Amino acid sequence: MITIRKKLKADRVGLLAEWLGDTFVVPAGPSRGEPLTLLPFQLAFLRDHLADDPDGGPRYRTTVLSTPRKNGKTATVGALILGYMCPGSPLFIPGFRGAVTAPSVVHAQIVGNQVIDILEASGVNPGISFVRSPLPGVLHGPRGGKLQFLSGTRNSGHGLDIDLGIVDETGLLPNSNESLQNVFDAVGARNGRVILTGTQGDNPHFRAILERPDARTAVHLYAADLSDDVSDPGVWAASNPGLGSIKSVSFMRDAFEKAEKSGSLTEFRVWQTNQPLSPSRQLLIEYGTLQRAYDPTAQPIPDEPCFVGLDLGGSAAMTAAVIVYKESCVIRALAAFPGEGDLDLAQRGKRDGVGNLYVSLAESGELFETSGAITDIAEFLSRLRDEIGTHPVASISGDRYRHAEFLMAMARAKVDWPLITRGTGPKDGDNDIRATRRLFLSGKAKLKRSLLIEAAIAETDVKVSTTGAMQIDRSHRNARIDVAQALCLACSAFVSAMDAPKPEYEVALW
Repeated sequence: MITIRKKLKADRVGLLAEWLGDTFVVPAGPSRGEPLTLLPFQLAFLRDHLADDPDGGPRYRTTVLSTPRKNGKTATVGALILGYMCPGSPLFIPGFRGAVTAPSVVHAQIVGNQVIDILEASGVNPGISFVRSPLPGVLHGPRGGKLQFLSGTRNSGHGLDIDLGIVDETGLLPNSNESLQNVFDAVGARNGRVILTGTQGDNPHFRAILERPDARTAVHLYAADLSDDVSDPGVWAASNPGLGSIKSVSFMRDAFEKAEKSGSLTEFRVWQTNQPLSPSRQLLIEYGTLQRAYDPTAQPIPDEPCFVGLDLGGSAAMTAAVIVYKESCVIRALAAFPGEGDLDLAQRGKRDGVGNLYVSLAESGELFETSGAITDIAEFLSRLRDEIGTHPVASISGDRYRHAEFLMAMARAKVDWPLITRGTGPKDGDNDIRATRRLFLSGKAKLKRSLLIEAAIAETDVKVSTTGAMQIDRSHRNARIDVAQALCLACSAFVSAMDAPKPEYEVALW
């Protein structure tokens, strides 16, 4: 009898897998309606989760499953919960107590929705119900079973006593969120277990667990390295353990092509290959895309019109202009700092964390110093006018909140260029970013290698809101994004003119 009990305990994963396949069906996806069969990577994760020490406690207090999206993480956890809450299961715990927390109420409910979807698709009713009010809800089971969903607030999980604690989308938790520690503490009284799931994200606590797990933590990480070519189907297969069974190869191909055309592969890298990047921050232009625009012979056509983007600086900030020529699509940049003040160019570079960059830019002619302790805008515009020469200026675009300052400086510099004012928030900024990416992705943009533009792109993040709207942001506190702002303004004006409907004329003959 003792030998049989030990065998049953040692083979709990096999017994669970057999019970799941005999009882439930897959609710959605390529295998919809087929018996609920777990893949090898899911079984390996469950073996570590259920592994015991000789004294009967868990061998691993915490088990981590981190994969790209749509690889069966939620299905794995949902199947495990059914095992704990259904009386016919080899894992059934009478009076089971569990809790699920996540970055938001919606995330927290995903696991519960998965459990209900499996039950409804299978036509099985073991007495489990999902009570959704008050939000985020509770999953009730027979014989006192209860799985509580938490709001994802900073103190979620504090004060609970549970057999199983689950933190979903752990990598998306805010840095100040205490859910990880709260859930870990909550399993203490019942000698329970913790599960962490989700893509890697940018939460430093989760990153530390993935990279340096302790002896009581088992990590199952499926991800591409930052150096991997994410256009390679081999990389897709290596980072997606459910590819072909849970997630289709054609979907991966479509997702990559969509990301490539959008101008940024960051979201694809994060969600589809699980690279350790922030999903809410992107590069303005991927460096490979910028390199493809480099042409050492790039020169504007004589007297062709141009569009100018201008970002005004002050005593500390850079003033920057970017020129995009209408026919050749050649791009040039110019920037300035005030010459009088506490810092010279070398000291400014040290303060901003870019070393000797500003001195190098001054030597190459891309950066100069104006008179005064604050950048003299009229002086900058005069220098810009000389750089433009005989090319007509179709428009100059700038910040609408400095409209009066623009007009005054243009009058002092004796330039009369059509002025377009824009905002930098999600409304205008989103359109300007998309226009810039579109110009570079089209292959039309041409420029000689510019350290000024390269440095600006390296210093610039594109912040993506929950609605998908984009906005330029600093990559760090002292980052200079003035040139990136000017680039977006100039490219946006160029693309708007390119998209403008051509005038049609009718000639009537009498």
